[in-house]
Amino acid sequence: MEIVMIIASYLIGSLSLAQILAKRKQIDLNSIGTNNPGAYNVYNEMNHFWGMTSGAFDIFKGMFPVFMGRVIFNFEFTYIALITLAAVMGHMWPIYFRLKGGRGLATSLGTLFVLDFYLAFYVLILAGVIGFWFRFASKLKPRISLLLFPLFILSAYYLREDIHLTLIGFFITIIIYIKSIELRYT
Repeated sequence: MEIVMIIASYLIGSLSLAQILAKRKQIDLNSIGTNNPGAYNVYNEMNHFWGMTSGAFDIFKGMFPVFMGRVIFNFEFTYIALITLAAVMGHMWPIYFRLKGGRGLATSLGTLFVLDFYLAFYVLILAGVIGFWFRFASKLKPRISLLLFPLFILSAYYLREDIHLTLIGFFITIIIYIKSIELRYT
C-alpha cells in the first residue's frame, strides 16, 4: 500500500492547474515571464485571481497525499518522507507536461502544513516579512521564497527539536535548490 501511495503522490503532484489554465488561454508559461509554469508566473502573466487559485491548488496537492499517508493510513516516517518528496518532485518534474514544472514552493509548503501546521505557518510569516523588505527588488522575489526552507530546517531543529521534520525539510531544500539551479541554466 505504501508504494502505491508514493506513486499516487507523484501523479497528484504532477497535476498542474497553471499549465492547464495557460493552455486554455493559449499562453506558453515556459517562454514568458519567469519561464516557469508555476503559480507565480500565472499570477504575473495572466491575472491575480488565476495565480492565487493556481497557488492554492499547488498547496492542496502537497497537502492531500501527505494527509492521506500520515492521518488516514498512519504510515511510518520513512514512507511519509517519500510521499512528501514524491508530491514535490511531481510538481517540479510532472510526467503529464514533459517534465517541465514549477519550482515546488507552494507544493512543499502544503506538505509542511500537514507535517507541522504551526511551524510551517510561523516560517511562512517569517519568509513573508523578509520578502516584504525586498518587495521592490522584483528580480529577487522568486529567490527570497527559497529562504523559507532553510528557515524551516532551523526552526524544526531548534524550536521543535524534531529530527524527522528537520530531515524532511533538508531533503525538500535540496530538491528545490536543484530545481532552481536547473531553471537558471536552462
